[in-house]
Amino acid sequence: MKKFIYIMVMLVGFGCKQSKSQHDNTTESVSIINADFIENFENDFLSSVAVADLKKPCLITSRSFNTFNILSKDQSKALNINQIFKKHDTISKFGIALDVRFNNNFKSFVVYQFDEDQKMLYKLANYTNKYQFIDAIDVSYYDLTTQMNQTETYVYNNKLFVHDKQLNKATHYYLKPNGKFEKQSDSITFNYLPLIDYQTLDHFKSNFEQRIVKAKDSLIIRDSLGNNVGDYKYLETVSVIDYTADKTKIIDNGQIIYSRNAKVIIDPKALKKDQNFYIDKANIGYVPEAYFFKPYSDDGNHYNYDGLTINKNALHPIALNELFDVKQVDINDYKNRVLYQPNSIDVTKLYKKDKVLTLLAKNGKKVVYKDTTYNSEFSPTKTYSVTKNPGFNDMFLVHYHMVFDYQRFDFISQSTGELLGQYAGGYPYVSPKKDMVVSIDYDTECPSQRTLFIDKIVDGKIIKTFELYYNLEENYDHITFEKTSDDLEIYWLSNTEFIVKFWGASECYSDSDNYFYYKYKIKQQFLEMLEGI
Repeated sequence: MKKFIYIMVMLVGFGCKQSKSQHDNTTESVSIINADFIENFENDFLSSVAVADLKKPCLITSRSFNTFNILSKDQSKALNINQIFKKHDTISKFGIALDVRFNNNFKSFVVYQFDEDQKMLYKLANYTNKYQFIDAIDVSYYDLTTQMNQTETYVYNNKLFVHDKQLNKATHYYLKPNGKFEKQSDSITFNYLPLIDYQTLDHFKSNFEQRIVKAKDSLIIRDSLGNNVGDYKYLETVSVIDYTADKTKIIDNGQIIYSRNAKVIIDPKALKKDQNFYIDKANIGYVPEAYFFKPYSDDGNHYNYDGLTINKNALHPIALNELFDVKQVDINDYKNRVLYQPNSIDVTKLYKKDKVLTLLAKNGKKVVYKDTTYNSEFSPTKTYSVTKNPGFNDMFLVHYHMVFDYQRFDFISQSTGELLGQYAGGYPYVSPKKDMVVSIDYDTECPSQRTLFIDKIVDGKIIKTFELYYNLEENYDHITFEKTSDDLEIYWLSNTEFIVKFWGASECYSDSDNYFYYKYKIKQQFLEMLEGI
């Protein structure tokens, strides 16, 4: 007995072969169990048996059972245990691992057979309220010779799925009101998920790998037979269950592509979090992996980043080298290649007096901004300054900054005093062709956290496009810092290649006189992305 208890405490593996329903081979008990047996069994024996909570999906597995409730020979005989397991030797031990209370019409127990150093076999057995045997099915099997637990059973309402983990198939049973198990004809591919009470759809989807669609004209979804069952849009996030082992040959615009197929969830909104342990076949499709952006990999190089937003939508990280060539550089190696340096002129002193900024347009209109202060350790809370920039002809750029918020800019017409547009981010440095801007904004409390913005210009107005979030505090071993007195933040080498001077502050509430330089070369994929926004 001591050896048996020790083995059950040390169970760590899963696996072996499931059995068929017993109700075709087992005759219902006709013996009448006396009232004394029932009273002693229920008050004494069952009081130490765990009870299943069926208010949510339940997993029947040898991994979680208390298997110390061993039945006596008289109890085994009364419950027809030998007949259920078809064992009549004296080697096996039998017990009850779980009291499963489906309803008040019958009683259900997970009963087990233990053969020392060989196996643990679990069955779900149903009895009438007077303990006459009704039916049983195999629900879990633990092979002690290999320490593998191959079968587990998921219970949801009156549905049971006996999952063969090695074959990744589940046999579906329906529990009838009379306690009989009815085997269903469908055999589902089982998508194992933890039995968690998911509070949100995003929490549920986090079980799967998230991939981003890069097919510009949408990505067709097909079922297992190749039928068109839907499509994904450009930059849509897709939950991937698995990938095929073999690659398929695809001809796309005359080019030959070899790609695995991704097994995907067609409609995440159709997922039922209460039935989260498997996904209906109708909600599973296939798409070529080649039409996803490559996944992000934190390999310790200069592509490390912590967040990505495109067209105001936060996306799961992708491989940044899909969009740019990025590397740290020595600015001195590139100064003779600089094509364009935005020349911003601070003219605040000309227009501000006693915390009041007054702009006078050519038509005589006045535009007034006043610094403000709230009850805060920071004073003033909001301050204003103004610059002129040849990248924005005939405009005042009024800069104002509030604590814990991005910097913001108003574009005021020098001619009419009208508000022409607004921008959130760092100072907007215009590209040579004046079709995009680049800016950098640092978190007020934690300057180690900074965001690089790349936004497009349409008809003279900035359209928010792309945000790349870095957190230098987490990993900056690959960065070489240097001291510089150069005030410039952006150096344009061409309209698609620029160098950013980043502040070297690497901790929250820290300061630094160190800086480092990153060079970004925009790839065609990024330019195509801009066209679609």
